Amino acid sequence: MNLNNQSVKPVRVPPTRFDRILDLAALFLLLLLWTLAICFFIDAPEKVPTGFDAAGNPRGWGSPAFYFMMPGIGVFYAAAIFATSYFPQLINLPVTLKKETVGIQSALMIRCGRWLNIVGLAMFLHILLFMGSFQHEALRMDASTFVFGIYGSIFLMIAVIIYYSVRISRVK
Repeated sequence: MNLNNQSVKPVRVPPTRFDRILDLAALFLLLLLWTLAICFFIDAPEKVPTGFDAAGNPRGWGSPAFYFMMPGIGVFYAAAIFATSYFPQLINLPVTLKKETVGIQSALMIRCGRWLNIVGLAMFLHILLFMGSFQHEALRMDASTFVFGIYGSIFLMIAVIIYYSVRISRVK
């Protein structure tokens, strides 16, 4: 039995300066989400767009309180990602961690989560701005920009996961 190939659980590693910058960027995006939601809510019409079709056209309308849904989801999303910094065993990447390199691999896993946090919060911000663009002409974006932004965010998340999975699995 070869003990070098046995899988181990990730460990908590202290954040680097760059990790703290990524965390601050995520907190800034959360603050921006809440600030914009409050600004949109204050001067919102009776009905705001609450759902969009694949072309980015509104297909559902509802209460202005819906503006608080994006920052609310963002808080839960960010809290889950921030929790992985302290409990990296919650991260589920398709890699095998080795006993002799578990610290480096864990740091890379946590860094992957931090990047996913920023991309996800940017996607929520993009959705909120698109919703607000129906009441503020200065924010107006066409439907193709909205759809490209959402799909681009999803593909970027997948690319980050693949990049870090490959990097983690190649650590020697």
